[in-house]
Parts: sequence; structure tokens; C-alpha cells
Amino acid sequence: MDKVWKKYIAKALLLFVLLFVADRGIGYGLKWMYFHQKGEDYFYTTKALDVQTADLVVLGSSRARNHYNPDVMEDSLHMSCYNAGRSGCFLVYQRAQLDLMLDRYTPKAIVLEVTPYDMAVGQSDYDRISGLLPYSHHASWNEVIALKSPWESLKCLSAIYPYNSIFLKMVKNLKDRGEFKVNGFQPLEGQWKQPMADYDIPTPLDECKVDMMRHIIEVCQAKDIKLVMVTSPMYAHAARTATLQRTEELCREYGIQYRSFLNSTGYQDNALFHTSDHLNATGADKFSREIAHWLKGVL
Repeated sequence: MDKVWKKYIAKALLLFVLLFVADRGIGYGLKWMYFHQKGEDYFYTTKALDVQTADLVVLGSSRARNHYNPDVMEDSLHMSCYNAGRSGCFLVYQRAQLDLMLDRYTPKAIVLEVTPYDMAVGQSDYDRISGLLPYSHHASWNEVIALKSPWESLKCLSAIYPYNSIFLKMVKNLKDRGEFKVNGFQPLEGQWKQPMADYDIPTPLDECKVDMMRHIIEVCQAKDIKLVMVTSPMYAHAARTATLQRTEELCREYGIQYRSFLNSTGYQDNALFHTSDHLNATGADKFSREIAHWLKGVL
């Protein structure tokens, strides 16, 4: 009986070793692929966290990535600028992204693009933290990924786990398709054809997300980073949502400059928009010139 058990134990240990070696080998290959991307969000995320050293960094979702043209802003501000916006990623992600970025260097100023729904209740915002799983070389990584789940660090004992849902995209983007944007900006083409509509988000606030905005403010103040918050234009009659009300309150509390371009008469022109909530390239250049002019007075 003892010999039988020893035989089973030996086989189990062998299986474990084989699985461990396979996980590490495949994980190493996936990691290499990830950090050699030629496009999509992975390339830009790596540049934002591990490469760029701009004086001014723009944080936000696609409404940051598509609206702020660093070339236009640099010409006016005479300081280097990088657009670190990432599509589909909102306040939870920006809180995490900031901590990882500050592990490496400290910019002079940050522009945080605030959407009208950044603090709304919703689990998907926390799930977007998975986009930061490959960056375990950062000192704040364990704290950051815990925002998604307390089990993330255990899951990442598997070298494959950080990449298990993005393999096909990584394969596609190993080829240089000539789409690099040196400064992170992604201009959109085309013109929105629909009439201006009403826009409102009645969803209640997630107080954890409110605390994340507090975290961003307090970290920037502790590191002497000039933080300003902006809500860029929409082609809509936009309500003063709960998120925006709380943003205004926090900015008053901490002495942060905040400016909203919602309902701005200068942007009630569909020729400036790609969709109702995204400026096209023409609108982005106009907005970038205006925001740069404003920033010169507050930075």
C-alpha cells in the first residue's frame, strides 16, 4: 500500500513540476509579446508607465485620449506633454495608473479628464484594472491590483494569467501597422450627424470611487504635482450629474482648479464631433488650444 501511495505522490509531483515549467515558459513568451506590441492600448500603456517623462500628463478615458492633442498643447505651454488616456478606463483605473506612474517619475502637472459618470456605481470599472496586471515590476503593483480583487496577487502566481484574455490581440499587434502616435493622442475622423440630445446619468455614486478621487488629489498634493480637472465638451444638453457635483465639491475642498466645457456654446457644432461625446480631430485641436490657453493661467 505504501508503494502505491508513493507512486501516486511521485506522479502528482511530476505533474506539478511539468505544469509549473509550462506556465513559466508560456508566461515568459506572452510577456515578451506584450512588451513588444506595435499598437493598441498595450503599447501606449507601457509608454505611459515605463517610458515617457513629460512635464504634463493627461489622464482619463477615451475622452482624454481623443480630445487632448499634446502637440498643440506643447506649442502653447512650452512644456512637454503626454496623453496617457485609455479607452474604456475611468476613475478607478486612473487612480491605479497614477500610482504606478509615480513609482518611476514625478511629472510637474496632471490634467485629469472627469466624465459625467466617473463615480457612478458599476463593477466594470474595477475590472479594467486587469489592464495593469503585466506591470508587476512596479513597487505599487500589489496595492493597485487589489482594487480589482483581493485574490489578484494569488492569481498572478500563474505567469500566464495577466495575458490570458488578450493573446489574439497581442499576436495581431506584433506587426508594425504604422499607427504609432508618439504622444499618446488618438485623433478621430468623421462628423456626427445626429441632432443635439439631452444627456443625464441618474445612477447613484459609488463612495469608493469618491475616495479614489480624494486619493488622486492627496497624492498629487503630497508630491507637489499641480493637478487640474477638466470635463471636455459633449454634443448634448448635459445635466450636472452627481459625479460632477461631487467633483466640484472636492475641488473646492482641496483648492483644485476645475473647469467644465459641457454646454459650452463654442462646441454646439456637430462638425467638431465624431460621436455625441467624442470630439473629432478638428474639435480636438480647437479644444486643445483652448485648454492650453486656460492652463497657462493656472499652472
